[in-house]
Amino acid sequence: MPAHSDFFFYISAVLLGGVAGMRSMMPLAALAITMSRRPELVPALDPIRWFAMRAVAIVFGLAAIGEIIVDKLPRTPNRTALGPFLGRVASGGIAGAAVVQLGHMNSWIGAALGVIGAILGTFGAFHARRRLGKTTGIQDSYVGALEDVIAIAVAAAVLANLVA
Repeated sequence: MPAHSDFFFYISAVLLGGVAGMRSMMPLAALAITMSRRPELVPALDPIRWFAMRAVAIVFGLAAIGEIIVDKLPRTPNRTALGPFLGRVASGGIAGAAVVQLGHMNSWIGAALGVIGAILGTFGAFHARRRLGKTTGIQDSYVGALEDVIAIAVAAAVLANLVA
């Protein structure tokens, strides 16, 4: 594992939390896929070790793809409704805790930072998506696709720097 500072892991927790605010399954899928391909990076005794299991990567990957599709449907509940919001917060907390465990750091701090990122990502992306649609007149499903690209890019950038 390359040497990274505490700051790197803390920022990674916030950023992956922010991704959870945009797409709740995306950070978990990205972590699981990365860790299943690079299991040597996963500390053997930490709870994150289950992210290195191929079956977990497949399940989270399929869930992330499903979420991308369902997000475009007109009857999809608002991300700020209680159920979807709590799911995003939980996902952000899990992703934050997991990524700081890779740096042998306190998972509770990572979880808290992931939750903060998820809250910011949920409301920030919600308002940005709404404003972009109203300002430009672009159909919501296209704005949602742009949001997908941003979520994937952020998660990929964080994890690429982690394993580089």
